[in-house]
Amino acid sequence: MWEFPGGKVEVDETPAQALERELYEELSIGTTTGVWLADSVFDYGDKIVELKGYLSHWQQGEIQLNSHQQMAWVSLSQLDNYHFCAADYPIITALHNHMAQMSNTKG
Repeated sequence: MWEFPGGKVEVDETPAQALERELYEELSIGTTTGVWLADSVFDYGDKIVELKGYLSHWQQGEIQLNSHQQMAWVSLSQLDNYHFCAADYPIITALHNHMAQMSNTKG
């Protein structure tokens, strides 16, 4: 299954700072965190996962897989071709909604 990169928020760190740190640690890219999309809480039975979904803007660096086996950079319409972990689906829905709203405001 596929999942969005991310990780735990450390002491004295905001969720946005945690995302930027995690993307640097996991993918070696510098990013800035944009608009919040949604939160997702999912009980997998053996653990409860809480995600915070944000738009993230790639600023610098070339992707290197430091803790993942694969990565894919795809368009929004291509996300439906990937089988994600259950906790990620509310974030995907929020992303679709956000992009639709942005396209409606542009005319």
